[in-house]
Amino acid sequence: MNELNARKQQRQHTLLRLVAERRLATQQDVVRALRAAGFAATQATVSRDIVELGLVKVARDGAHIYAPSLALPASGGIDRLRRFCEEYPVQGSVAGNLVVLRTPPGTANALAIALDTSGFSDVVGTIAGDDTVFIAAQSGCRAAIVPSGEDAVERLVSGESVGTVFEPVAAKAKA
Repeated sequence: MNELNARKQQRQHTLLRLVAERRLATQQDVVRALRAAGFAATQATVSRDIVELGLVKVARDGAHIYAPSLALPASGGIDRLRRFCEEYPVQGSVAGNLVVLRTPPGTANALAIALDTSGFSDVVGTIAGDDTVFIAAQSGCRAAIVPSGEDAVERLVSGESVGTVFEPVAAKAKA
């Protein structure tokens, strides 16, 4: 991972911590907080980070402040997941109960948030790097390959579990 991407990840991690700890109501508040934390942030950078991290404005004590989207209803995550897979290519593979998804650099966080907020009962959790998301499923997935992003998302959105969306290689070879 190059230094620029590492710095972006550090900034976004710090941003998530800041919105959890402070009442940041405007993008300018976020810029000031990030600068105080040692990041050379601009409004444009903050705007992109807010979108990529899925931050939302919530009402707290009479003010609207930025917060992580974890409290959003599950349908928001499915819609976000669908939009993500329409905009970016997603490739992946399966290893036991882990699904490893590859995305363009800088987009894995957004994909992980979409998966986390989609309400899939068999997803234990996700870990995102710069261009890779690890999905931990409750049980072993039955595949060695992952279908294209759009097909997988449509099947997930239709209610299939993560463990069954990924078809066995043997079944694909017979088809």
